[in-house]
Amino acid sequence: MDMKASWTTRDVALSVHRSFRVIGLFTHGFLAGYAVWNIIVIYILAGNQLSTVSNLLEQYKALAYPAQSLFYLLLGMLFHFRGLYLILLIPFLPVYFAALILSLSQQMTCDRINLYTPPSENGSIWTAGTEQEIVQPWVVVNLVVSILVGTSWIFLSYRPELDHSEEILLGHIPDRERKLQISVC
Repeated sequence: MDMKASWTTRDVALSVHRSFRVIGLFTHGFLAGYAVWNIIVIYILAGNQLSTVSNLLEQYKALAYPAQSLFYLLLGMLFHFRGLYLILLIPFLPVYFAALILSLSQQMTCDRINLYTPPSENGSIWTAGTEQEIVQPWVVVNLVVSILVGTSWIFLSYRPELDHSEEILLGHIPDRERKLQISVC
């Protein structure tokens, strides 16, 4: 007679945790790729030395809200699937939090880009000659966010052993934390 081994609560928790790790790793990679794609699109549309800001505004206005929404969704998924309790154990999660704060700081500019109409038209919220000074900080912040997200993903992909959450769930203390506990006592 063949008996099936029943799953314990611990087995289910570890299985779910492993699934979240896979989804989290995919989200990390997708977010990094998306951030790099977004900054490439911005720089291509803006031209050399931001010489064609009006082209950027005309073309990017349809992408402004969907781009920001996807970015927030990916960051939210990342924090959900990786867990905020890992901030102390994994040094790159604060970098993602900084990227989120920087991105949120530029939301008003993103709103203006979404509502862009050339300054020569009636009802435009843009005044002539201000496009460059409004868009340039937004481009720089997007570049910084892309660099933060991209380098964090590179560190994660080269050092996945930094995530000790499975060992903690199993009740094992990773060597680094064990040394810290011994030195504190």
